[in-house]
Amino acid sequence: MIINFKSTPLITRTERNIDANEINTSFQTNIHTRLIEFWKFFKEVTFENGINIYGFDIAEERNGLYEVSAYASDYILIGDDGGGQGVFLKKDSDQLNVYYQDLGALSSPFYSLDIDLFSWLENNPVIDEEDSPSNELDLIDVVKVYVVRIPNDANKFIMEIRKCFNLKLSINDIREKLNGLPFLVIQDITLMKYGKTIEILNQKYNCLEVLNSKNVILISPAKN
Repeated sequence: MIINFKSTPLITRTERNIDANEINTSFQTNIHTRLIEFWKFFKEVTFENGINIYGFDIAEERNGLYEVSAYASDYILIGDDGGGQGVFLKKDSDQLNVYYQDLGALSSPFYSLDIDLFSWLENNPVIDEEDSPSNELDLIDVVKVYVVRIPNDANKFIMEIRKCFNLKLSINDIREKLNGLPFLVIQDITLMKYGKTIEILNQKYNCLEVLNSKNVILISPAKN
């Protein structure tokens, strides 16, 4: 595979044969043919500014390490910027558009660079600070919390969510509302105060979705 790098990255070639079936089976999706070709040639490509693009074996290991399939099941982690942000591609897409997000916030919305992966790599890839939106507005913006699927353990969920949010809804009221999803649990709260609580509840019960004041989804359950 020929990539016309403008800069001179540190390149490590792969030393084993990798085929499409192994790759697709590992990620349980049909990986774009151009990424498969890249992985057949390269084990790792590292740029001077810290951008690091993984080969297949490293990508497989890092996706498992960061539990990408649990927290961002629509994406594949294919690299990082050397400073805590992951570089991602979207699964089942005809394009190789580059996305990025903090590796500690994979349940938050992803940001797009609106550029093809290989065009990005050939033209000195970078994620500028101005490209990285601040999460401060999300933290102080008021949000709405919905139950969008039946929780893993409904009885425990009902007891815990009433306690966590000091809800006035009775146990029976919540049980009835679970029969007509989605339902609004609470609104006019902030992620600064309740964000960690919501993430912990989702880890246990996998059923909450959070929308900001513009109805953009900030947190959602992992796909089964």
